[in-house]
Amino acid sequence: MITRTALIAGASGLIGRRIAEHLVATGGWNVVGLARSARTSPGMRWIAVELKDIDDCKRKLGALSDVTHIFYAARYDHPEGIPESVEINTAMLVNLVNAVEPIAKLRHVHAVHGSKYYGTQLGPVPVPLTEESPRANNRNFYFEQEDFLRAQSRGKNWGYSTSRPHSFCDPAIDYARSAGMVIAVYAAVQRELGLPLDFPGTEASFKVPSQFTDTALLARSLAWMAEEPRCANQSFNVINGDYPRWMDLWPDIAKGFGMQAGAPRNLKLASYMADKGAVWQNIVKKHGLRPTQLESVALWPYGDYLLRPEWEIRSLMTKARALGFAETLDTGAMFAQHFAHYRAEKIIPCASRPSI
Repeated sequence: MITRTALIAGASGLIGRRIAEHLVATGGWNVVGLARSARTSPGMRWIAVELKDIDDCKRKLGALSDVTHIFYAARYDHPEGIPESVEINTAMLVNLVNAVEPIAKLRHVHAVHGSKYYGTQLGPVPVPLTEESPRANNRNFYFEQEDFLRAQSRGKNWGYSTSRPHSFCDPAIDYARSAGMVIAVYAAVQRELGLPLDFPGTEASFKVPSQFTDTALLARSLAWMAEEPRCANQSFNVINGDYPRWMDLWPDIAKGFGMQAGAPRNLKLASYMADKGAVWQNIVKKHGLRPTQLESVALWPYGDYLLRPEWEIRSLMTKARALGFAETLDTGAMFAQHFAHYRAEKIIPCASRPSI
């Protein structure tokens, strides 16, 4: 008998879809996905709702009495490099919870946040980062959402949790804000130009330890948090568990593309790739790839954000490990798997050059 119903906000997004896939595959869950437009997919129900609109939330969600878990992975659309709206993102979560809580049999609400909680995007931070490390000295909707969940759940029959991943990675081929896609498309262009796989960042960013979060691993951790009573009303770092430097990853990445690894060149990808559209179209035609445009297949400003930090970023997973979540993932192997998926889906060419 199914006694758990998951309501996933942002279910069409990268993290939301992985949560849905995991719960459907696990079994024992009714899964309801929320998105702004109507969708269909096997094993789950979809509801089109505008989370910014409290009245729409009440109309569409106010009768969902069987909801036991909310997984909140939604965020308001914003251009890369522009601060995300604290007010709108907070209101979206508040509207959802206020619409569902009065009628539902809520047991847990989870909100997906990130390591920006600690200010890792702003500059050097004291490492290692634990869940007790202080909030960044800036405005962030993570803080407002966390404070709301803490206050709203007090004295209730449900608890909450938040997760703090870093640089999440996914093999999706329809998501441009992707570490793997940025690297793969850049590598294809460099190879087409007969150049080595130079590292676009700086000498310093090449050498500092960093971290990554595979979205499938993240989804499994969220399901664990939602069902583990000891996780109630707490936050957890979620990363692959290793702290590679780009200089450690780069030789194997280059080898996987059949290229020589180059040196740090301090190139801003947003500028460097701006005039490479014709090169990319030639690659697409030559290798029979899916038709894509260079400016939309990968988000180049995100590549700069990812590859250029010159300070160490290291979050500890000790808290989750102590409570029972022991999964780890080798980041180099993760990237190799994602690149293989892109090739299989004909987004990037095979590692060896085709004979002409």
